[in-house]
Amino acid sequence: MTKKNWPGVIVGLLVPILYVSSVDAQQTSTQTAAPSNGTGTDQPNPAPAVSSGAFDADQLNAPSNNFMTNLPQPPVPPTLPDEIPRGQTVAARPHPDYDPVGVPVSSFTLYPNLILGESWNSNILGTKTNPLSDFISTIAPSMDLKSNWDNNALNFHFDDSLQKYAEHPDQDFNDYTFSSDGRVDVERDLQLFGGIGYSVRHEPVYSPNNPGVISPIFTTVVPEQYSDLAANAAIQKTFNRLTVRLDANYDKFNFANVTSTTGVPVQMSLENYDQELLTLKTSYEIAPLRSVYLLATYDWRNYEFPVDLTGVNRTSQGYTAAAGISYDLTGITFLDLYAGYLQQNYIAPLPSVSGPTGGAKLTWNVTRLTTVTANLAHGVAETILPGASSYLDTTATLTVDHELLRNLILDGYIGYEAQAFQGVSRTDDYYSAGVSAKYLINRHFWVSLGYTYMTRNSTDSTFDFNQNIILLSFSAHL
Repeated sequence: MTKKNWPGVIVGLLVPILYVSSVDAQQTSTQTAAPSNGTGTDQPNPAPAVSSGAFDADQLNAPSNNFMTNLPQPPVPPTLPDEIPRGQTVAARPHPDYDPVGVPVSSFTLYPNLILGESWNSNILGTKTNPLSDFISTIAPSMDLKSNWDNNALNFHFDDSLQKYAEHPDQDFNDYTFSSDGRVDVERDLQLFGGIGYSVRHEPVYSPNNPGVISPIFTTVVPEQYSDLAANAAIQKTFNRLTVRLDANYDKFNFANVTSTTGVPVQMSLENYDQELLTLKTSYEIAPLRSVYLLATYDWRNYEFPVDLTGVNRTSQGYTAAAGISYDLTGITFLDLYAGYLQQNYIAPLPSVSGPTGGAKLTWNVTRLTTVTANLAHGVAETILPGASSYLDTTATLTVDHELLRNLILDGYIGYEAQAFQGVSRTDDYYSAGVSAKYLINRHFWVSLGYTYMTRNSTDSTFDFNQNIILLSFSAHL
């Protein structure tokens, strides 16, 4: 399959989704929701409903190659009301007395939501000296429309996060997403998936991808906005215990031009690029809830212009080959682990990157009221740092969820991220920690209070900084 044929493949998969979905939409007698599939409705990751201004790797950089996915699993026996569903954390488990029921709309269910937030950030610009603090108000509406069909599925999503700074309005930003995804159940063992979406995100001013890293005359202290037009298509076939899935993903990143604090225009559009990704994954169920899998990916990162702001061509091609296991250890502990090799080839003089890659997720339901989750991932991501082709990104998090009361969820986490830039002698280490409490008032309201601390230690000490954030949020939903 050549890259030129991708648009036809995507359209070919999306058209039957919309056709079959329109037929099922008329069959309103079916009221049972279609079974969900963790990897089945691939869509652009929506922005967090409320961004506290803390470190967020998804906002800071373009997506890295993280291939941790949940394998399809057979049905499991019903659990008792007080038990945690297999594979779920305390925070994610259903709360029947407090979960929103949604609004029926023909054969769909509408889930509207509005979050209002007020936060205080001790260092909004992420500077080493003379930090600026501010209060930030957030308005974050979102809406999901999900089909209730026995077969096939069609979903629509919208979210928006508007943030207003009390004393520094030049830091205001508005992130939003529009997306749709669907599934066609051709047969019990054959499914087609597809999705399309458009999102707007921003680079924090302390990001290594801020144009100020190129030249002091480009120094800017405003968030850099970019858009992501994304589409995906997939086909999945099961042969008894063997499942084969092929995914095709496309992302088009466009960066908005800005004006520096020195009045110099910065043509960030020179950083525009397309990313295309093909992934083949085969998994074999060795026992119920226990599988092994192999995956292979190939990606193309094609820049729109011959050279970017640093005067180099950042177009590249790369691949990843890995093997993994998804294992239910004891019924209360779950492990998903993969390891392999990656290579990303850049045009000279930028150095190519190769080496091991991998990831892991361990979920441990210590008790029916406490869950511990550990995540680890390693991949390669894009950068505009002069002389660097990319950076190897390693992330690790440990989260503890505790249900103090049926309607009071406590959360604590610690996190670490290392960004090792390739071609230059710079490595940034991020350390973060936070706690929060979420009180479920009833089906229509909840309130939460949280605290986050983050610090960056760089081999270039001028980029070191600390940040403290306190966030109060209130949600209203149906």
